[in-house]
Amino acid sequence: MTVAFALLGPVRAWRDDREVPLGSPQQRTALTVLLLREGLLTTVDELVDAIWPVDPPSSAVATVRTYLSRLRRLLCFRDGVRIDWIGGGYVLTAPPGSVDVQIFQQYAVTATEALRRGDKRAAASALRAAVGLHRGTPLAGAAGGYVEGQRARLLELCRGATLDLVALTVDLGGYAEAIAELRALVAEDPLRERCHALLMTALYRSGRTADALAHYRQVRRLLADELGVDPTPELRHLHQRILLGAPVPA
Repeated sequence: MTVAFALLGPVRAWRDDREVPLGSPQQRTALTVLLLREGLLTTVDELVDAIWPVDPPSSAVATVRTYLSRLRRLLCFRDGVRIDWIGGGYVLTAPPGSVDVQIFQQYAVTATEALRRGDKRAAASALRAAVGLHRGTPLAGAAGGYVEGQRARLLELCRGATLDLVALTVDLGGYAEAIAELRALVAEDPLRERCHALLMTALYRSGRTADALAHYRQVRRLLADELGVDPTPELRHLHQRILLGAPVPA
């Protein structure tokens, strides 16, 4: 048997090709905490705080123990998954490569190593595999303050990898693909200036100088209207290079 856990979208688990029903949002939160701790001990108090950050019920400790008992029955067979009680807390052990967050991190390391070698295509391939693991809102189905913080962290990791991939796509000459992706990213997160910089670069390097300059004017108005600020020095410098017809790196 093989087991797999997904956290970069809805919290889910599979044994072979069959999905394992993980129960309530609170029980999914308990599983999420243990998976993200990656083999480190998590105390019962930490689990209570993660599940009920404010006003936990008087039965909280007993309920946490019930959740962990259920998760043991659901997940702990002969496929390398263990949930052990050790000195006042729980430790979840999962087989290497069974948690999508860990696989994502491995792909990111592979991409970094490829870039150090100067192999941009290999780096792009690794990042594409990492980004492909992001399937919706991270940790959907779990709840609580701990989950919200981890959700924001994982979402930022996924967005960063996506932008790194798009930057490589631009650098490798895939302008049409990059422009389409960047327009979607700009619509999703209009105040992220790196998206705008990459879009301007892709437009300019594909021969659409007028469109690149027009986009800069839109960004400048957006930042003034929404935040009352000017574009960053980096974005202004990019604008000047485009005006001068100078080379622009991705």
